[in-house]
Amino acid sequence: MKSIIVYTRSVKARNLYPKRIISPPAPNKCCAGRMEILGRPRTDEHGRRFCYKRCRVCGFALRHFLEPVPSILVPPAADQKARKPAPIKERTIGPPVHAPVRRPQPAPRKPAPSRHVRQKPPARRPHAVQAGRKSNARRRR
Repeated sequence: MKSIIVYTRSVKARNLYPKRIISPPAPNKCCAGRMEILGRPRTDEHGRRFCYKRCRVCGFALRHFLEPVPSILVPPAADQKARKPAPIKERTIGPPVHAPVRRPQPAPRKPAPSRHVRQKPPARRPHAVQAGRKSNARRRR
C-alpha cells in the first residue's frame, strides 16, 4: 500500500488527510508529546493495522502500526514440579563472579569558545534625532 505521506523540506507541512500529508523528513523535540491521530485505523496489504499520526506543532507525520494480533497467553505445563528450580543445597556452585572493573571517569570538558564575535550595540541617539524632528530652537527660527 502506498503511503499518503510525502516527506520534503521544500514545501511547508500541510494536513490534506485523507488524500495527502506533507511532512518534514525528520521529527523534532516537540513531536514526542504533541502527536495527534488522523482518522480511523486502516489495514495495509499485509493485514497490519495502522493509523496516521501528525505533530500539532511542526507537522511531522508517520504511520503508526498497531498490534496486529492480541497477546497470546502460554498454557500452563502439565507437570508443575518440573518447572520449579532445584533447592539451593542441590545447586552446583560455579566460579565466583567478580564485580566489573570500573575505570575513572574523565573530567567533564569545558564548552568550546564561541566563534561569533560579539559586537557592541550601536550608541543610542536621542529620540528627537532618531525621529528626524526639529528641536524647539530650530522651530522658532
